[in-house]
Amino acid sequence: MRTRLERTLRCIWSGHRPRRLSITEQLLYYLLSPPAVLYASMAWAWRELYRHGFLRRRRLADLTVVSIGNITVGGTGKSPLVIGLARELVERGISVAVVSRGYGAVGRGSGPLLVSDGSGPLVGPDRAGDEPVMIARAVPVVVIVSRNRYMGARLANDRYGADVVILDDGFQHQGLARDADIVLLDAADPFGNRWTLPAGRLREPLSALQDADLFLIVQRGVEGVRPIPSRLKGLLEAFRREAAIASGVLRMQVLRLAGGGDLRPLEWLRGRSVLLVSGLGDAAPFEAEVKQRGGRVVAHLEFDDHHRYSVDDVSLIRESLREAGAEAVITTAKDEVKLVPAGLSRTGEPEAVWVAEAGFDPRTLDLLVEALI
Repeated sequence: MRTRLERTLRCIWSGHRPRRLSITEQLLYYLLSPPAVLYASMAWAWRELYRHGFLRRRRLADLTVVSIGNITVGGTGKSPLVIGLARELVERGISVAVVSRGYGAVGRGSGPLLVSDGSGPLVGPDRAGDEPVMIARAVPVVVIVSRNRYMGARLANDRYGADVVILDDGFQHQGLARDADIVLLDAADPFGNRWTLPAGRLREPLSALQDADLFLIVQRGVEGVRPIPSRLKGLLEAFRREAAIASGVLRMQVLRLAGGGDLRPLEWLRGRSVLLVSGLGDAAPFEAEVKQRGGRVVAHLEFDDHHRYSVDDVSLIRESLREAGAEAVITTAKDEVKLVPAGLSRTGEPEAVWVAEAGFDPRTLDLLVEALI
């Protein structure tokens, strides 16, 4: 579960604080500022070395490389966009592979790891990480985990004949040249307090946005596409006038039985009491949309991002389900790949555990595909 320190950091990092920081929070903020300056300087210098040719980005001939990433920590919908874009390209007859770093994976070597040859996951989330396994389950493409993205892309091209490689969370990776850098920004809080880690949410200084080719402003929830604020649009144009700027809506699309294929429409949530279980970078939009869909959230068990669920965690979820008197557990696809092996779907009441499948609207995916091909 999230600790008090983690909740404090999220309050400090936010660009929309609901209240003034307490004395303790202000003190922590000041203590984190010097290491944040050092971190920002190192991140800036690293990108500048590649930008000006002191370090070389390697390129693979006859391969289109598309990076999907962001500039902040916390979820902005990278993996759902990877899935949606890969699916659209496959439907157009293009051979696609996804290369990921495999965050959270343990017990594997430094070389590329084949997660899927297009037929589904060949390894579990412990070896590959949760997001690569989730992607392998969702779309029939080659999925490779590799800290060295160049080696992963080369394997996808040489052995599996990929024409397009999508780098999942690739904006900070500099070693592989790419044909398009898509940067996702949270419409509600695009840059947080504008400090880099650990004093803020930024992975790099905002100057890194000069390398973006397309900015996707990600909006959440049941509403349609809203206009991009002129202030945000002007800031992005100041960093990279040549880059395209688009809006995309990320929302729940259907409820799926955990570990199975049975589906229910989102209208099923209306008036039902539900227990939410999530291990996300930012779980607030997940909870907010369940409420917008009419679900009565009686409790929300928030775990750390990329949390590896244990048998004890599953016991806690079952106990919380009974105590809250909820009619169902609602979780995410990212959490499902770790909860099912831990035994959550084998409670004797499998119909009580549902996965909220999320994705981008077709208009956004069509726009991206047309920009790439």
